[in-house]
Amino acid sequence: MKINRYLQYLTSRRYRRFSRVARQRSRYFTFVFENLFDMHNISAGLRSIEAFGFQDVHIVEGKNSFQVNRDITRGAHQWLTIHQHDMVDECFRDLRQKGYRILAADPDPGKPPLHEMKFSQPTAFLFGEELYGISPRAKEMADDIFYLPIAGFVESFNVSVSVALTAYTARLYAQSSLRDDEWRLTEPEYEELLSQWILKQPVIQKIIEKEKRHG
Repeated sequence: MKINRYLQYLTSRRYRRFSRVARQRSRYFTFVFENLFDMHNISAGLRSIEAFGFQDVHIVEGKNSFQVNRDITRGAHQWLTIHQHDMVDECFRDLRQKGYRILAADPDPGKPPLHEMKFSQPTAFLFGEELYGISPRAKEMADDIFYLPIAGFVESFNVSVSVALTAYTARLYAQSSLRDDEWRLTEPEYEELLSQWILKQPVIQKIIEKEKRHG
């Protein structure tokens, strides 16, 4: 759908903001949640992922259905592309077809610390269930494991904190160690995402619905 004819209904300030944010978006790093049952954790994680400029999130629902806590995300979820999967195998297959290396978070201090790792190809970070972590199947299928160093007595960070720390580390790595054309969206991806955001605006949705009703 062409968006040019709808731009008149969007303020220039809002359009510039959409454009600026879309230019900073990245699909080089993506995030996977496996079977989380606390929607607060997922929702807080989504907010951090959006804040650090990453576009895609994969949700493996398992026995826990996915729901967003809008009070926690504060609308962040509406700017993300969320992919839902029934099984971890399906999710991993999708990611690998897109060229991603899959790294699973684990509280084992014997694993490589995240900040010391190199990311020479697009990478997906996997976070598991709050109580038991990633499933044995996911651990077996992952390409590698990473660890977020702890300096205190606790064994691990809360999932949402782990996601925020990982997203921050990934953003710093992208900006300092990768070329812009490696980690930023391609021009067609940028234009498609910008169009999606614009067409989601309530005022434009109303106009589109009105056009449909009147043929």
